[in-house]
Amino acid sequence: MALYFVTVLPGLEHVLENEIGVKIPDAKIQRIERGKVYFHSSLSMGALTVLRTADNLYCQIHRFQVGPHKIHLAEIEHEIAQLDLSREFPEHFGTIRYKVNASRAGKHTYSRFDAAEAAARGIARCDRRYRLDMTGRHEMEFRLDIHHEDAVFALRLTDASYRYRTEQRRFTHAALRPSVAHALVWLSNPEATDIVVDPCCGSGTIVSERLAYPYDQIDGGDLSEEAVEASIENIGFYGRLRIRHWDARHLPIDAGFVDKVVTNLPFGRQISTDEDIPKLYYDVFKEMKRVLKSDGSLLCLTDADAAARSAAEKLQFRYSTVTTLCLKGLNPTLLLLKKL
Repeated sequence: MALYFVTVLPGLEHVLENEIGVKIPDAKIQRIERGKVYFHSSLSMGALTVLRTADNLYCQIHRFQVGPHKIHLAEIEHEIAQLDLSREFPEHFGTIRYKVNASRAGKHTYSRFDAAEAAARGIARCDRRYRLDMTGRHEMEFRLDIHHEDAVFALRLTDASYRYRTEQRRFTHAALRPSVAHALVWLSNPEATDIVVDPCCGSGTIVSERLAYPYDQIDGGDLSEEAVEASIENIGFYGRLRIRHWDARHLPIDAGFVDKVVTNLPFGRQISTDEDIPKLYYDVFKEMKRVLKSDGSLLCLTDADAAARSAAEKLQFRYSTVTTLCLKGLNPTLLLLKKL
């Protein structure tokens, strides 16, 4: 069984672990690190791309120890030079253009660029087919992660289209990364009977990710006409799916009609002043309480945690923190609200 690892937004590691357990039948989790989940599987790479909470998928080639000083760069080169890449990737013939990305955490006297160059020298020594190409025309991308004295050398199996679903997608201001949106969808426990609403849908990322699973009805909308246009452009039209221009505080939806609300609330830099947030959240949550069924739930992401909790308490929602993320320099909280 090959050893893979998938990268994920910090804070969502256990969400991805759960998705792996459900979708990869033979997966055996090896370990979890910040932003990574390692697992063994005998399935093909194509079968592993069902993981939608992941940002990228890698195959681990070698794990080794390395020292912290520049003199130890020779150890990186030596370790990689000893690998049999022809055995690892026998289906490739002729010259193979590649690049190396590296990361480094800890006290080292060399940079991540120094480490990447050492790895490239090692690759050149172990297999003459490989030619370094950092111009963007590479066919393979290797990754070297150094965490203190622990180094992992891996091959990247996915490209940008895996992370963003399509390179043609139109994103509006403050749009969620599709993998993060999928984490929200996964945590909502999608079911075929769901009537789902995203009242602040932006460019439609959460709605688009919810389409990966059966549903009864999905409604999405936004106060911004530009966002609604982007959402329709990104998603298209499906049966029992509606994208509309609306105000999340006054939805054209009957009371007690909705099973689940899943949304990325406007917060922080996304609206004009911090003073607007508490009232906005109170009004939105009040409307969500109206449209939700008695056993309905509201899963929302926000950086204005205090405002969200205050609104939930005033409206007599039962709420809990699902996880806290590390997102673009912010630490938004994922909250789950249910009617009392």
